[in-house]
Amino acid sequence: MSRIKTIFAALALSIAAPGLAEAATIPIRDNPDNGGSVFATGFNRSISIQYEGANRNVQAGVFSLQYDEGDGWVDFYTFCLQLSEYLSLPRDHERVSGGDYFASGDDMNALGVLYGSLMTTDYVFKNANTAAAAQSIVWEITEDGADSFDLAAGDFKLFTTDVLAEANALWALIISGDFLSTSVDVFAAVRTQDLLTSSVPVPGALPLLFSGLAGLGFASRRQKRATEAA
Repeated sequence: MSRIKTIFAALALSIAAPGLAEAATIPIRDNPDNGGSVFATGFNRSISIQYEGANRNVQAGVFSLQYDEGDGWVDFYTFCLQLSEYLSLPRDHERVSGGDYFASGDDMNALGVLYGSLMTTDYVFKNANTAAAAQSIVWEITEDGADSFDLAAGDFKLFTTDVLAEANALWALIISGDFLSTSVDVFAAVRTQDLLTSSVPVPGALPLLFSGLAGLGFASRRQKRATEAA
């Protein structure tokens, strides 16, 4: 069973206090350029998992969607947070801060590194396996927590061996301290999956633009540590 998140307390408060202003809704839809799929082209695959004690085969990868906050439709990349929901679009969402949604700061920091620093062609967007691995990490954090990360134990388990290897490699980068964490938010809605985002969602095409810059930044940090150790 998914861990209870503090978002439900916030929602309960809004129901109990009808005088409070309602949060603005944000329409989210499939990206028409996807060609009939909600996934970024080539960045999803079927994986074998266990969830709530039942073995399942699911599609995992990076969603390519669009949102509209009043200035027209904007492309963005995202991951789903709930295995217990189907993605049903179009649907109005509300932006919820990570602090109100996730159980711990460790969860937010780990997701902030993944979503803020590793969404490049060197890491998440390297191939379908790495994209599925990143989604698996999101599910593991949501279900079991970053502080007890273990893809072989807990409420969420990953069995697909090549994706498991990529997920463990990405997790090693997340906890290495070599990458910055960005502040994460959630596009939350009923009767559809909640979606990972931030104050500035990762836009379409940006991973291709910044993949080289991310690699240079990582190399410079490694060189700095080597110089300090000498």
